Amino acid sequence: MNEKEKYYYNEPVEIEVYLKKAGIVKTIIRDLKIELIDVEPKNETSCEIFDFFKSKDEPIDLIEIQNNFPQFIKVIYDSYYNNMDLYEKLSMHIKSALSGIEESWKNALYFTELLFKYEPTVASTEILGNFSAYNIVYMIKKLNKMGEKFLLEDQTVYYLIKRRNEAYEGLPEDREFSKLVELWEYNVKGKK
Repeated sequence: MNEKEKYYYNEPVEIEVYLKKAGIVKTIIRDLKIELIDVEPKNETSCEIFDFFKSKDEPIDLIEIQNNFPQFIKVIYDSYYNNMDLYEKLSMHIKSALSGIEESWKNALYFTELLFKYEPTVASTEILGNFSAYNIVYMIKKLNKMGEKFLLEDQTVYYLIKRRNEAYEGLPEDREFSKLVELWEYNVKGKK
């Protein structure tokens, strides 16, 4: 990877170790450090939208897209009408977080995780780009800078691992990372 500053999400991984001499099993926790890979827009329209929010150092708010890019209201509504009430709540949490209420960043992240499950849509594929993934990365960075403790859903962690692995494809394997991912996946399967 290049020399720019790297950001991570730390997922705790339980590891059971058998201590033969003592005859006991001890559980230790290790952090699986998943590098956050920035989401880039895929077309000219999504570039314009991403740049607008990046210039304000804000997450991409679907409601604010409609306010600032009214030409996309119809396609956004057609794609998101089933969840528009949730996007309105997300927008309120984003506005609250931007005004200084730190707890709202967690709520915004959790709403984004929930809504991410309904992507991709026609609007995100053709116009908006992967704004939900962008927001997840943005909010993790924000929460990390504030020193907040939080956990993500397993599905989101899988997605972050996948993006990290795609970014590192063709590079030498990080054996410790791979082993921790394997243990994390084993623990997730054990929960089900």
